[in-house]
Amino acid sequence: MIAKRTFLYFFFSILPFYSFSQQAGNIAGGFSVSPAFELLRSTHTNYFYAPSLKFNYRFANGLEPGVGLEYATTPVHHDNGFILHRLRFIPVYGNLKYNFNTSKKIKPYAETSLGVSFNHYNIAEDATPHLKRKVREPGFYTYAGLGARYSLTEHLDTFLAVGLKGYKMSTNDLDINPHGLSFTLGFSIL
Repeated sequence: MIAKRTFLYFFFSILPFYSFSQQAGNIAGGFSVSPAFELLRSTHTNYFYAPSLKFNYRFANGLEPGVGLEYATTPVHHDNGFILHRLRFIPVYGNLKYNFNTSKKIKPYAETSLGVSFNHYNIAEDATPHLKRKVREPGFYTYAGLGARYSLTEHLDTFLAVGLKGYKMSTNDLDINPHGLSFTLGFSIL
């Protein structure tokens, strides 16, 4: 809830500094900063809330390579016979976005991210929930999704995306691996 309020406060405090003339928003050869709020609905039916920040470079051919950082958290998560408490995942990743070239105001894109996630949580078995221990472990972070951006001004876009995300991808089905459907809402300053 705090992350959502912070995002909304920042978003609405920066809007007055931009005019709302509908421009193309296709600045090539420039850097963009994209703060966002992300919501992951886990396959175990709980939610992870995450502010994120990406830095990308937009090429004329539609590609946008970059880097990103996220801070995802949830109070409780059940996974593989364990109860996890106070989960905090901090992925650091490389990001690649492809912007489809359209002449419309809404511009679709495809995006993928790979990186490492620094995972912190307390773990207890379902049979003995009062016996907790702290866990700090890295994980292989993945994301793939589709989105659309809308140019508010020449230097400000808003975007909405949906995709699949995992914080500790593994071939071992007994690993603790929060993953699921991810929703993202944010804006890009070009």
